[in-house]
Amino acid sequence: MKKKIAVIGLGVVGAPLSYLLSKKYKDDFVLLSSPDYIHTLTKHDLYINGELFNPCVISNKAQLSSPIGVVFVCVKNYHVKHTIDFLRKLIDKDTIIVPLQNGVYSFDTFSKDFPNNVVIEGFAQGPNTQINEGWSFTYQKPGSFHIGSSQINYKVYAKNVCSLMKDANIMANYYDDIKYHVWKKLMLNVAGNAITALTGIDYFMIKKSEESQYVLKRAMTDYLKVANSIGVNLSEKDIDDVFNYYFSFTVSKKTSMLEDIINKRPTENEYLAGYIRKLAQRLNIDIPYIDELYNLIKIKEDVYLSKLD
Repeated sequence: MKKKIAVIGLGVVGAPLSYLLSKKYKDDFVLLSSPDYIHTLTKHDLYINGELFNPCVISNKAQLSSPIGVVFVCVKNYHVKHTIDFLRKLIDKDTIIVPLQNGVYSFDTFSKDFPNNVVIEGFAQGPNTQINEGWSFTYQKPGSFHIGSSQINYKVYAKNVCSLMKDANIMANYYDDIKYHVWKKLMLNVAGNAITALTGIDYFMIKKSEESQYVLKRAMTDYLKVANSIGVNLSEKDIDDVFNYYFSFTVSKKTSMLEDIINKRPTENEYLAGYIRKLAQRLNIDIPYIDELYNLIKIKEDVYLSKLD
């Protein structure tokens, strides 16, 4: 019996991933949705890049014709706890869990809450999905996916997941040193996402703004102190690499946090900079620039979410 390949979270990351997996694995692919959200996925026709997207949507275990072998988790960090409660009723101990959120909060939380499952480390980078009216998604770049495991006995599972994705024409990379790559991406998010969300600047504009570069450099220097203290070997070269990534953009590229601010949605600030702040506090490390960016984003978000009324 073939096991199902599942995705939960149909958004910027989840839409192109689901589309490509469903084209390859057809009836062996399922889209997961909690019962209180499933009606929004089933009462509308879904379109991705102009093509009708009509996957099997599952909200309870009784609907499954075979067990779930792999589940890719593409929800926002602030939905992780709710997603865990839902998945407990749907998967078993043999299901491989692949959280693809920015940062390390999601991986840490899934690993703690599912100690008997294989939980793979990974993240997505660069999808340019647009979510349009009428449940329509469009993208030119599905993004790349970076997969691995810091646990020796899980590395074979990570390689198999990577192969499964490549077979579906998904750009997937396996890393033995995935922790280094996850933390390097998180440095980009903690510094760059906050700056863009606060100022409205996008990645393309950073190369022309010495002021943004000044704050970014100091926030990333703060970040290095925390990463190095827990054995993640990031260095000044990695800061240079992040700047080169910013400078590589030749067109506008808004970050997800800037999009959240523009659309007055909750941000992942608490799970990115907030996570680093808590870790720094436990380690007694001073990170003034990250502290300020975190607090300013929190104030801005609290205002439009009416948390200060």
